[in-house]
Amino acid sequence: MKKNSDQEYLNREEVNEMIESAIRRHNRRSTIISSVLGWILIGGYSFGLFQAVQNV
Repeated sequence: MKKNSDQEYLNREEVNEMIESAIRRHNRRSTIISSVLGWILIGGYSFGLFQAVQNV
């Protein structure tokens, strides 16, 4: 195998920036998913509660 002599390496700042960007993206997506699931669960709970109160 032949080694590629013109490889480009990343420095520490670039790697840290990439990691921080990935963490921000993950936190943003997880917040959106959690809020959607929360609203669905609150809606289901409210629907069930109203059904129970209506049948009493």
